[in-house]
Amino acid sequence: MRPLKLIMSAFGPYAGQTVIDFSQLGEQGLYLITGDTGAGKTVIFDAVSYALYGQTSGGVRDANMLRSQYADADTPTFVELEFSFRGKCYRVKRNPEYRRPAKRGTGMTKEKAGAELYYPDDRVPVTRMSEVDKSIVELLGLNHKQFTQITMIAQGQFRKFLDTNTDERSKIFRDLFHTYFFQQLQDKLKQDAAAKRNEFAEQQRRSEQALNGISCIYPAYTEQLQSFALRHYEGCVEEVLTLVDTITALDEKEQQQVAAAAAIVTKNLTALQDSLGAIAKKQQLEKYMQTTEAKMVSMQKQLEQEAAAAVQRQEALQKLEAEVNEAQKGEVELAQLQTERQQLAARQRELLQLQDMQQRYQRQEVVLLQKRQEYKQACDNFNHLNELSDTCFDRFLSAQAGLLAHDKLKPGKPCPVCGSCEHPQPVQLAQDAPTENDVEQARAKAEAAQKIRDGLIGEGKALKEHLELDKTLLLGKGVELLGCDDLKLIAERAQAELKDVNNKITALRLKMGFLQEKVEQYRKLAKTLEQQKAVDKQAEAAAQSIRQQLAGAEGQLQELKKQLAEQNELLTDVDEQKLQQEHEKLLVQQRELELQDKRLYAAIKNNQRIKQEVSGYEARRAACEAEYSLINSLSATLNGTLTGKKRVNLETYVQMHYFDKILQRANVRLLHMSRGQYELCRDKMQDADSKTGNSKTGLDLEVKDYYSGNLRSVKTLSGGESFMASLALALGLADEVQSCAGGIQLDTMFVDEGFGSLDDSSLQQAIATLQGLSEGHRLVGIISHVHDLQEMIDKKILVRKKRGQQGTGSEVALVVD
Repeated sequence: MRPLKLIMSAFGPYAGQTVIDFSQLGEQGLYLITGDTGAGKTVIFDAVSYALYGQTSGGVRDANMLRSQYADADTPTFVELEFSFRGKCYRVKRNPEYRRPAKRGTGMTKEKAGAELYYPDDRVPVTRMSEVDKSIVELLGLNHKQFTQITMIAQGQFRKFLDTNTDERSKIFRDLFHTYFFQQLQDKLKQDAAAKRNEFAEQQRRSEQALNGISCIYPAYTEQLQSFALRHYEGCVEEVLTLVDTITALDEKEQQQVAAAAAIVTKNLTALQDSLGAIAKKQQLEKYMQTTEAKMVSMQKQLEQEAAAAVQRQEALQKLEAEVNEAQKGEVELAQLQTERQQLAARQRELLQLQDMQQRYQRQEVVLLQKRQEYKQACDNFNHLNELSDTCFDRFLSAQAGLLAHDKLKPGKPCPVCGSCEHPQPVQLAQDAPTENDVEQARAKAEAAQKIRDGLIGEGKALKEHLELDKTLLLGKGVELLGCDDLKLIAERAQAELKDVNNKITALRLKMGFLQEKVEQYRKLAKTLEQQKAVDKQAEAAAQSIRQQLAGAEGQLQELKKQLAEQNELLTDVDEQKLQQEHEKLLVQQRELELQDKRLYAAIKNNQRIKQEVSGYEARRAACEAEYSLINSLSATLNGTLTGKKRVNLETYVQMHYFDKILQRANVRLLHMSRGQYELCRDKMQDADSKTGNSKTGLDLEVKDYYSGNLRSVKTLSGGESFMASLALALGLADEVQSCAGGIQLDTMFVDEGFGSLDDSSLQQAIATLQGLSEGHRLVGIISHVHDLQEMIDKKILVRKKRGQQGTGSEVALVVD
């Protein structure tokens, strides 16, 4: 990562917008950031760190402290960094949360923190803060902590990476050298070992639980099983299973004895049950005989009752048939009346139709008469208006001479009629003379009246033709129905006959209502007759069935008497009470033997099942034990937890390889800067001393002092010595990271102070080391107040405080010789 341009707006001591163009400093070499104390030199590094990660370089300034106290209220606070990585340019912009004037209304509002990342291609910019943080780490391969420890040695932070322990250093190396795979392998083996250990314990628990369920009724063996249970069957499972075989064999032998005794009891029970069965059969035969005799008496009584009921039903049926025959006559008469009524109704409809035609004819005669009167009135009105129109026109013509004399005849001018210039007696204009408009209105009224008259002529003609047609139809219908062609006679005869038809229909309705009741009575009687016949038929069938049952019962009774006689001969001198007592005694013995057999069967099956299950559990437990031993040993080796061995896990072991190479690169510079006095070494003595401890080792540091020939802790170094060691270690780490295949590209480095603790000679050595480092296309920025550095380094970023009329805050200027 190489910064190209940095924009700071209202950030730290920079009140306005400050732009630093790093591209003017070139692609390699040293540049110095110097200036007034407190002017904001370190803030430049903070701005770079904040733009990338949202945190300052040293972690001292919080985000809410970044808003410039010198800035105007309307000036926004943000940092924008344009940087190159692997030959491509990216741009990231961030702003902290701060308060600003509201865009609408008055007062202040909160501006939320935000971040934006722009790519060099057509990808959509990332605008969510969490996604920008994630994308920067994925792009650069470094999180904020790693970035500050490797590329940015912040003020007061020199010893952090130098003094950190194995755990912290391992986390840094994990991301830098991608050793997380080894950690995952270690964790997976640890999980697998724990799973196998749990599976082994589970098989052992199941085996113990199964063995606790062994069935045993033998006291000596029960005591042995209890002693084994107290030991949780540890190391004696095979012995217990052998004991189970012995118990099962004893149970099977006793089961055979129980089966033999049960067979004898069953045989004796069968003999007794035969005798008791004969007694029960005799009792049953006697009961059947009593039941059969009672049934026969009941059936005989039913037959007598049915015979009497049959006589009554026959008499009722004969009476009902006579009533049905009488009521049936009304149905025939009702059908005849319905036919007659239909004929009268048809005649009624025809006469009513004839009356409608006559009434319509009479109404049309009235309408025609009205039209004739309207026509006469229209003629009178037309004649009157036409006469008025002619009179008005005549008066209009008569008044024309007066108009001519009034408008045209002037003394000395010729008359338009005779040509004379003298006009001794001109006609006087009448006062009530009609105008031309009056003539037109009178003529229009006459023409309107004429149209009304002519329209009534057409309507009257159409009405007369329609009336003649209706008259012809009416006369034809009168001849057809009444044999009469006179309109008056047709009306009289139609009315008289319609009255007669209506009277006949009314009489028929009354008579049909009476007959309808009679027909309904007939239908009910007929239905009742059919039901009574069905009942009589069913009663006869039931009586026949009883007769057949009675005959069968007589035969069955004779057979029962015969069987009872035979049973009486067999049961001579038999004591039924004694047989019952013996039978009960054998039943009790049989139940006891069955319960004993079931208990033995259950115990045998239970013990056989337990043996089979425990054998399976033991086989799986042995397999789990072997697998656990192998996996646990491998896990302990890879996780560095072997008893009596160094506590170095696989990941740390791999990281130790990288760490040794880092130290080799760092010592080249440290020996040069310390004039051969100091060399950094891994603390191998701590590895040897921590065989039984719980702390992780392998990446701890110590320093070798060639002047004294002793190894000592890096914490014993002075301020200047620790600065040189930290600088050398950071440079060595950066070199190793970039040298790895697919490693992280570090094109820049920032060093904040620390040079003031060096003497002149050490300062020369440190600068020479950094100059050698910058020859490899690397740009190294140094913040320092040391005057000698200003003489040694040509490229500078000057930071000055504004004073007086220049304003407030700080400003930046680039000096490139």
